[in-house]
Amino acid sequence: MKKKITLLFISFFLLASCSSDEDSSATPVAPVTPLTIKAALNGGGVDVSWSVVGGTGITYNVYRNDNPVKINATPLTEAKFKDVLTSTGSFTYTVTANSGGMESAKGVVSEKVILELPKTRTVESISNAYNTKTEYTFTYDTSNITKLVSITIKSTMIKLSDQTVTEGIRTIMYTYNGDLITKVNNYKAATPSTEYVYNEGNKEIAMISTKSDGSIDYSVNFAHNEDGTITETSDLSGWGTWVYAYEKGNTVKYTYSVLKYGSTNYVETCNSIFDTKNSYSKNILGFNNLITEGGGVNNQISSSIIGTNDGRVVTTRSYKSEYTYNENGYILTKMKYIMTLSVPVLNEKTVITYY
Repeated sequence: MKKKITLLFISFFLLASCSSDEDSSATPVAPVTPLTIKAALNGGGVDVSWSVVGGTGITYNVYRNDNPVKINATPLTEAKFKDVLTSTGSFTYTVTANSGGMESAKGVVSEKVILELPKTRTVESISNAYNTKTEYTFTYDTSNITKLVSITIKSTMIKLSDQTVTEGIRTIMYTYNGDLITKVNNYKAATPSTEYVYNEGNKEIAMISTKSDGSIDYSVNFAHNEDGTITETSDLSGWGTWVYAYEKGNTVKYTYSVLKYGSTNYVETCNSIFDTKNSYSKNILGFNNLITEGGGVNNQISSSIIGTNDGRVVTTRSYKSEYTYNENGYILTKMKYIMTLSVPVLNEKTVITYY
């Protein structure tokens, strides 16, 4: 009798244990939350990355600005995501981990990413003979907000001696291949289109200007030197040679040399200092890949230029610029002065608005 009772007890214990295991496996546990998250602007979007969560079958969801709707269309199996932006503004991101139909709590919030793009840029140039006002209006691709579609340029020039007014308007259209600008159509211009050529490292190596009949007008070539400088030459007569030196994404020095009058060696050297604020064109996709067109990362606050003929100084001039900035460190206004006998004379006024 005791033996039967003992066997019955063991059977009951095993049954209870199995039942307990089944109950445990039927209640999945949500995975842990990703512990770190980073977000950075890059090529028309935001690169979001985060720490990997351990476990099998883990997937992730990404949320923007704490919105309850995830921005990834399908579950993510890697700890990274690119958010292609369709509007400007400020953005933060959080990430959840998923396993067995369970989603973790939202993780830590990324640092704020701010995207500003120029809407208008108005430049007023001032001289003793003319006042010229040039208005630039920027438009962008709705599917990728940082991709430039066109710039409309309206100019008004007033001749001060008789108040004669000359007006003009033209539009520049941009063509992309991936993140790079490959062609610009410049309507109502002497050279209606320009094509840009890049090497395998996405560095510009040539700029080719064409005539209205499609034939080449002239080309400019760029050699990327081992010391980080860039040498510019052209097949256009009298172009000369330019050598650009860079620091932190800005052209801090250029040297221009050309043979004048068939015998005189003219050399011009310019040294510049930049601020640490944001250039208005910083976030335009592909714009700063263009050596002679891009606006640089920061803003030039001073420059000094010395010109020599066969080693003899023939000209010196210097400029300085004063800026105001918005709360995100992008320029709102620029006042450029030419220094005459150390006295600043206003040479140019710029006002910029943003989307």
